[in-house]
Amino acid sequence: MTCREAREALLETVTGRTAPDLRRAVAAHLEVCPACRAEAARLEETVALLRATPDPAPPEGFWPGFMARLEERISREPVSVWARLRRRMSAPVLGPAAATVIVVLVFVVSTLLRPGAPPASTTQSQVAPFLTDSMRTLMPSLEETVQLWQSGLGTVDAEPLFETQPAVP
Repeated sequence: MTCREAREALLETVTGRTAPDLRRAVAAHLEVCPACRAEAARLEETVALLRATPDPAPPEGFWPGFMARLEERISREPVSVWARLRRRMSAPVLGPAAATVIVVLVFVVSTLLRPGAPPASTTQSQVAPFLTDSMRTLMPSLEETVQLWQSGLGTVDAEPLFETQPAVP
């Protein structure tokens, strides 16, 4: 283990938050490295001092004043429409009701705006007025395409349509 690796793991090792394998590796490094051992001693002393200090307790009436200042600061900051909507949707009372209304609206709108089923069959006379001569010559009919596919031209083992010539050096 290098000094850098040992020093990165020192705080977790001193506070007891490392895996046993890492703790053993750091201990082995500390046995042979006086600089890291001194750093570990200073860190252990700092951790001991911090643990001996009591947790700070806020003075009486601190939280109501803090919350009022926080709400005032939040109200001054500009908030996007999406952030407002997300905040309103996550409100405990309004959230589930608003989510239900939105789900119902999406369902109703998607049902009403769904296009109708296509006709069962399209006859040539219905499509013929929209086909130009160039379209008829450029696009094969569906029947021709299916016949080509069934004849084996659409398979992987089909012969190539064009012979490839080797590149001339």
